[in-house]
Amino acid sequence: MTPETAATCQRALGYLELGMSEDAWTEMSSLPADHDEHSPVRQLRVEILGRLGRWDDAAALCLPMLEKEPGEIFWWIQGAYAQRRAHSIEAADAILRGALAHHPPEGIVLYNLACYACVQGRLEEAKDFLNQTIHTDPEHVIAMALKDEDLIALRPWVLKREAELRASSFEYLPPKP
Repeated sequence: MTPETAATCQRALGYLELGMSEDAWTEMSSLPADHDEHSPVRQLRVEILGRLGRWDDAAALCLPMLEKEPGEIFWWIQGAYAQRRAHSIEAADAILRGALAHHPPEGIVLYNLACYACVQGRLEEAKDFLNQTIHTDPEHVIAMALKDEDLIALRPWVLKREAELRASSFEYLPPKP
């Protein structure tokens, strides 16, 4: 990446931090399209497009990268998210299942698969995915799951899991204040 490209990306990030997504996009638009060959440039474009709600465009940038850089988890997560918003939860689910083939089970992938399964009414599968995720970072995952609208159907189960973990001899979670 050239110093000019890096400077453009820094300015765009500054705009994003200020909530000025349109200005960030304008800044990135000054770069030639071939700069998207640099993964960080493309990732920043995807971030901006997401903030602008341009999910089809974000998906169009992400999906080719699943084959080009399958080892980069960003593409799987962002590609699935963009597909969910642009097309369907089933398309997003399929992308994340593909991620499992290229990555060891990763918390963020499993968590999102739990969300997608829950929204689609596959509650037992959602519990299985969420259980795997809970073991990676119990306190954080449970806190997220209790606030996540996608997992509302599992909220009683999540509360039960939280109580079980607190009561276990392994002391996964600190006591509530």
